[in-house]
Amino acid sequence: MNKKVLKTPLDYAIKAKKMGKKTISYSQISTFNNCPLRWKLEKIDRLGVVKPGIALIFGTAMHETIQSYLDVMYAETIVAANKLDLRLMLQENMMDAFNDFKKRSKGDTSYTNKDEMRDFYEDGVAILEHVQKKRGQYFSKKHSELVGIEMPIFHEVEYNSNVMFMGFIDLVIKEGNKIKIIDIKTSYMGWRPKKKKTEGNQLRLYKKFFAEQYDVDIKDIEVEYFIIKRRLYENMDFPQSRIQIYKPASGKPSINKTDKLMKDFVDHCFDENGKYNTEAEYLPYKTDCKYCQFKTNHTLCPPKERLTRCA
Repeated sequence: MNKKVLKTPLDYAIKAKKMGKKTISYSQISTFNNCPLRWKLEKIDRLGVVKPGIALIFGTAMHETIQSYLDVMYAETIVAANKLDLRLMLQENMMDAFNDFKKRSKGDTSYTNKDEMRDFYEDGVAILEHVQKKRGQYFSKKHSELVGIEMPIFHEVEYNSNVMFMGFIDLVIKEGNKIKIIDIKTSYMGWRPKKKKTEGNQLRLYKKFFAEQYDVDIKDIEVEYFIIKRRLYENMDFPQSRIQIYKPASGKPSINKTDKLMKDFVDHCFDENGKYNTEAEYLPYKTDCKYCQFKTNHTLCPPKERLTRCA
C-alpha cells in the first residue's frame, strides 16, 4: 500500500495531534504579535471564523493559475505554457474557490456579487497577460528548475519539542547553486515602504525551517515576495508593471530577530507539554482592529481596554 501523502494544513494538524504536538503557523505568530487577545479568542477559545471574501477568492485563484502556468513551463516548455488557456483557468479557479467558500459558509454569498467577481476576473486577466509577456523578467529556465509548488514545512520548534511549525511555500526554484523561496501576494496597488517594513517575517521563518527540514545551507537560500497588483495608477507618464518584487532582509541578524518573535510567542502561549497556556495574560492591542472580527464584540473585547503598543 502506498504511503499517504500529506497535502493540507488539516493533514498536518492531524499528524501533529497523533504525535501529541501542537502546530503553529506564521499567521498565528503575526496575530499574536499584533494582538494577543485576538489570538486567544481564535485559538484557545475557538471563537474565530474564517470569513470568505472576494479578495480571498481572487488570491486563491491567482495563486493556482500562476502556479499551474509555471509548472508546465518548467516541466515542459515555455511554448506549452503559453498555449494554456489562462483566462479559462482563472475563471474556473475563481468559481471553484467561490463554491468552496459557499459550502463552508453554509450557502452564504452575501460577501460578493457577479459584478464584483467580474471586475476581479478582468484584473486577473490583465495580470496574467503581463506575466506571460514579461515572463523572462521574473522566471527563466536557464540554469533553473522548479523544485516544488506548495512545498510543506513541518518542523519541530527548537525551544519546545511539542510544538511544530507548519507552512506551505508557494514556489521553490533552484537557480544555479541557489534556492529561491517565493511567496505570492495579491495587492490592490502594490506595497509602499511602510508596508514593506512590516513584512518579511514569514519568508525569514520559511528560510530557517526549509534549511533545517531539507538539509540545505541557509546561506544558499534567497527569499522574495512576488506581489501582484490588481490596479495601476491612472494617467502616468511612465510604464507601470503589474508585478512588484520585494526581497526582504534575510541575513542572520534578521532571522534571529524573527526567531525571537516566534520564541516569545511559543513561550507565552504554550507550556512545556505543548498545551495552550490558559493561565497567561492576553492583552488587547489596537494594532490591527480594522481587520479583526471581534472589533464590534464589546463583550469579548471592550474598546476602553484596548491598548496602544509602545514602539
